[in-house]
Amino acid sequence: MIAVVKQERRVGAKLEEVKTPELGSEDVLVKVKATALCGTDLHIYEWSPWAQNAGIHPPQIMGHEFSGEIAAVGNAVVNLTPGDYVAGETHIPCGKCYQCRNGQQHICGNLKLFGVHTDGCFAEYAKIPAICAVKIPTTIPPEIGAVFEPLGTALRASLAVKVAGKNVAVIGCGPIGLFAIACSRAMGAANIIATDVVNERLQLSKELGADASLNPAKEDVVDAALEMTRGVGVDVFMDASGSVAAIKQGFQYLRKGGEVALIGLPSEPIELNLGPDIIFKEAKIIGIHGREMFSTWTQMENMIDKGLLNLDPIISHRMPLSEFEKAFELIKTGKGCKVILDPSQT
Repeated sequence: MIAVVKQERRVGAKLEEVKTPELGSEDVLVKVKATALCGTDLHIYEWSPWAQNAGIHPPQIMGHEFSGEIAAVGNAVVNLTPGDYVAGETHIPCGKCYQCRNGQQHICGNLKLFGVHTDGCFAEYAKIPAICAVKIPTTIPPEIGAVFEPLGTALRASLAVKVAGKNVAVIGCGPIGLFAIACSRAMGAANIIATDVVNERLQLSKELGADASLNPAKEDVVDAALEMTRGVGVDVFMDASGSVAAIKQGFQYLRKGGEVALIGLPSEPIELNLGPDIIFKEAKIIGIHGREMFSTWTQMENMIDKGLLNLDPIISHRMPLSEFEKAFELIKTGKGCKVILDPSQT
């Protein structure tokens, strides 16, 4: 089969012909219909400091967001059959640790990540543990199924902070931030404030339902947020930027008793003034590491199947797998939002 392979511990990857994966007893083989690029893939492609320390061992097939049709199953797989339409859960749990035995598989103590610690899905076929292949309705287009993984992270954050009827700020309007805006709008947020330094992303935030789209490089976000909330501050902010400055600023316009969901990963440690920012405000901070297995998936599937989420504006490009280098350039330069690769068009 054809696949995008990270060959060496340096910048780049190659389109190569490789062997179709051989299945273990609890694996399934999926014919990939659509796969999506993520910031994590860009880190691996560019061999950033994060990638160098993430336990990645080239040569390895890249990619971790996908949907497709099951082509074959291992001999111990009982709940999936060839022909089933599935999306991929990235978290591979051990099933034996304390977290797995107490309903927290998504933060397994021995967690492995599909496409990071294993071969991924930038290929015609992908092998994945059966527990990570989630059946989805055939009414959901492959490109939407391919973004279930990042969408689920945004949806879980929105659920965790109970956005209905609240004034919500979303920091960072990359794909996950935009998904968070779409989820917050679908779940009945009262007002949504979006912030980003890229004007094109702010425009997308408006299409997805943001009431105010603010560029902190050009306007005073704190004053604007306080004005929109009559001086009280937002009930919730969700960070999808990983920007230390933006996160610290978010606490300035978070109201007393407010809640914070942190999704983005800062590239450096962050210092907070615990007294006024958290303790005196009784602020609640929730870390979001992917989706809950599998309650988030159920809610997400139901919402998409009923047309409650507007996701089309987020998918900016669709192209053949062979154009993966162009796809990475689109992501790197900010000219692409969510880029979909089609392995059937190599």
